[in-house]
Amino acid sequence: MARGGKREGSGRKKGSLTVRTQEAAARALADGTSPLDVMLANMRHFQQVAMDAEATLEGLTVQEITGRASSPEEQFKLLLAKAKEAAGLRQMAHDCARDAAPYIHPKLSTIAHTGADGGPIKTQSTLDLSSLTDEELAAYRIVAAAAQRDRKGD
Repeated sequence: MARGGKREGSGRKKGSLTVRTQEAAARALADGTSPLDVMLANMRHFQQVAMDAEATLEGLTVQEITGRASSPEEQFKLLLAKAKEAAGLRQMAHDCARDAAPYIHPKLSTIAHTGADGGPIKTQSTLDLSSLTDEELAAYRIVAAAAQRDRKGD
């Protein structure tokens, strides 16, 4: 009698969902809002709030900045706080978009590039020297001779 080890046909089938997972998905969809809907709504919200914060920052006048803070250091801190707020909101929108992306855009599969009959890819290049000037040809000959010497030295 065999014990342990891998047995053909045993275990959970790939891609199968548990009853709990199916029930949770059904409850979420019954409410009319899926987790993807929430992620997309949050992404759009944070994107809009970030754009509003950036517009507010762009619209600040010197009088508004100097009226809120007395010293140049305080003025700088005020502007920095506004910029950090806008950047933080952009980051939240980015995080929501990153979380939602796999549900909307499938990942690209890895492509194995091979040559004929699954072998390596063979390349062949030709060099057209007809458009080179005499000086360029002389420089090419020097480089080619040096490369040939290096090959012989290997």
